[in-house]
Amino acid sequence: MINLGSSKGKPTLGGILFLIIGFLHILIPAWGILIPEISASFFWYWGFYFAGSGGTTTSGIGPNDAWVTAGRTAMTLMIICFVIITITLILAKALKTFKTKKNLTIFGIVWLITGILLLIAPSIYLIEVSDIIFDEYSWGIGIIFSYCLAFVPLLVGIAVIYLQMKGEKVGT
Repeated sequence: MINLGSSKGKPTLGGILFLIIGFLHILIPAWGILIPEISASFFWYWGFYFAGSGGTTTSGIGPNDAWVTAGRTAMTLMIICFVIITITLILAKALKTFKTKKNLTIFGIVWLITGILLLIAPSIYLIEVSDIIFDEYSWGIGIIFSYCLAFVPLLVGIAVIYLQMKGEKVGT
């Protein structure tokens, strides 16, 4: 038997940390450029930007409406996925509803789908801004975190479904 959780019926520390980092990573710039003592520009998913050069700074909502729309779409999709993951963690740990093989398979499928959606979300944003981003700018930690965080539910979903298909008993 493979145990995916704690014996106390509460979400594990790893799940809680994943969700905290998942919700907070949206506050980190998605992409930007930093040239010490010359210029700095940073852009966030929700459309906010900060730019500075030669002692002057500007900030506000992004200069391109398509970027803002794509960023907000990606951010909304990520938030929805993290809310779904939060709900499934609460159901799986606090309420112990996934004791049956059928319900555990549904849990794995939900996490697999949210992992795929979390891979698609930053890609929507990158496709829209790709006409300029790769010429001058570099990926910010917000984009890198988006892809890294997507692999957690994706791998958990694959592991649960694989173990169910293999016939091993999985404990939650």
